[in-house]
Amino acid sequence: MKIHLIILLFLTSIIAIGQVNTIDKPPKKTWKILIKNSNSKEDNYKLIGQTLIDNDFSIEKRDIDYLTLETTPKATDDNTSSYYLKFVAKDNLIVLTGMGKSLLTMSIGGININNEYSKIRNIGMRGSVVKEQFNSMLNFAKLFIDSEFEFIAEQN
Repeated sequence: MKIHLIILLFLTSIIAIGQVNTIDKPPKKTWKILIKNSNSKEDNYKLIGQTLIDNDFSIEKRDIDYLTLETTPKATDDNTSSYYLKFVAKDNLIVLTGMGKSLLTMSIGGININNEYSKIRNIGMRGSVVKEQFNSMLNFAKLFIDSEFEFIAEQN
């Protein structure tokens, strides 16, 4: 009986290890990245702003009362889409989300159809517009070194 218990515990630990999501392998449909640290909400707010400035982002909106920041739109590395990032600073936590849209326009019957911004999610194939948007958001999260990361994914 003891051997069965040991085998069961061993298999359970292997399954649990296999499901760990790291910063390099976030789960599918992730739309929110939680950046955990030991800073106060005020220090996190300053850290977000300084990290944005240090990485050539412009701040479009900021709210000192709610400790939120939003960047101006920026093109992805492959220049097929644009995105902007949204931050909420909390005690021991930075919440990162984003919005993105394709820069490609369609013309139907002589009428140009422009894309609208939608929530950035970890979907699509490597090299796709939506995957590049998510990778841009993820790469920004990686700038917060000495932090732990948790991912929030859509359930449907």
